[in-house]
Amino acid sequence: MSGEIQQSLEDKSRILYLAIMQLRYLLCLILLFTGCASRSINNNVARDRIVRMPQIILEKEDVEVLKVTRIGGSEAIAETRLKTAFRIEKAKGEWVVREVRIGHGQWEKIDNLAAALESVKIDETKQMLEQIAEAIRKYQGTTGSLPVFRDYITLTDQLSPKYLTPLIRLDSWRHPLWAERLSSGDIVVQSAGPDRRLGTKDDVLRTISK
Repeated sequence: MSGEIQQSLEDKSRILYLAIMQLRYLLCLILLFTGCASRSINNNVARDRIVRMPQIILEKEDVEVLKVTRIGGSEAIAETRLKTAFRIEKAKGEWVVREVRIGHGQWEKIDNLAAALESVKIDETKQMLEQIAEAIRKYQGTTGSLPVFRDYITLTDQLSPKYLTPLIRLDSWRHPLWAERLSSGDIVVQSAGPDRRLGTKDDVLRTISK
């Protein structure tokens, strides 16, 4: 009888169920040391720092640190496995992930998370373009003119490392940036934006006037 009830609910396409699973991914977390730069970091220290992050509600049992790699005197990357739950709904005959919960945190809608992530990437890309614009201005201040170039690569070859450090070649979506010298003499530095296609309304660009 219970099997028939379950099948009936599925036919109405409104079943929500909780899928608890272990999600392994790279937690690109910069672990900053407050003490001596030579202070050691291990899996336990990394886990303590992660569970204390104010943005995410995690308990120690929610986090397994697989590997910690030092990338500098005061930075490290922790590769982790986190306890994650997904709320899945059957819609139009197909199971669709609607919400996600990390550790003991709140349920978050997948669409909202995706939109928030895109917003962060747009802001990050704008900051990148501002850094490039500043480097171009420094170049102009030193040489008395804007750089002459064929494309973005040849532009940044002239800017880095003296005026642009670190070298920036990709936007936040890991796609190449683009640059053009306009007939007016102005320089446009541009990202294709979230849709990864140049010339659409979501492009992110910065114009440096002559």
